[in-house]
Amino acid sequence: MIALRVLKACSILPPRRLVGGNKNMKHRKKMLIGALLITISLVSIISPASAYTYNGRYWHSGFAQVDKDSSIPSSWSNSLTQAMSAWNNAGANFFFYQIGCENKLYYTSLGSSGPLATTTETYSGTSMTKCIVRFNSDKSWSTTGASGYFDVQSAATHEFGHWLSLGHSSNTEATMYSTMSTGETKKRSLHSDDIAGICYIYP
Repeated sequence: MIALRVLKACSILPPRRLVGGNKNMKHRKKMLIGALLITISLVSIISPASAYTYNGRYWHSGFAQVDKDSSIPSSWSNSLTQAMSAWNNAGANFFFYQIGCENKLYYTSLGSSGPLATTTETYSGTSMTKCIVRFNSDKSWSTTGASGYFDVQSAATHEFGHWLSLGHSSNTEATMYSTMSTGETKKRSLHSDDIAGICYIYP
């Protein structure tokens, strides 16, 4: 039996959390490597011509099921669907679809000073087997891109990028860039760097 590995990463942060949050995330990754004796590297594979990063794992089936927990506000449904559609329409051989399953989206407390959202992935070797996203209920959210609120669709599009095994991009215009400001909606639309990443993983 192949052991399953679990990695939890704080995926998207308010700008003020960038430095401390990234340091803490790197520290947690180092701890997990020692504790779990992970044989595959957690160091991202970086394309020399692009800013995207890839963690070396992927959905071997070419698709992932997604289900919303009852904690997710009903008003978020369209924003979440649009976030999946952004990746579905990127031209890669991968597809998200919504159905009852164990790959869940949750709306739960992560602390007022915590990340906007986190993605927890379970995998076996290079095969992704499960993902869970938690949106921080201690933050102020909007589905309209309203000033002073974090945009649901932008954050969801970013988190679904992690489901696809993309890491953080160094391109500040990319959906997979590590931070997001209130009122920011540009992460709703994939940057060419995001598209290059997903098409590399799922050609």
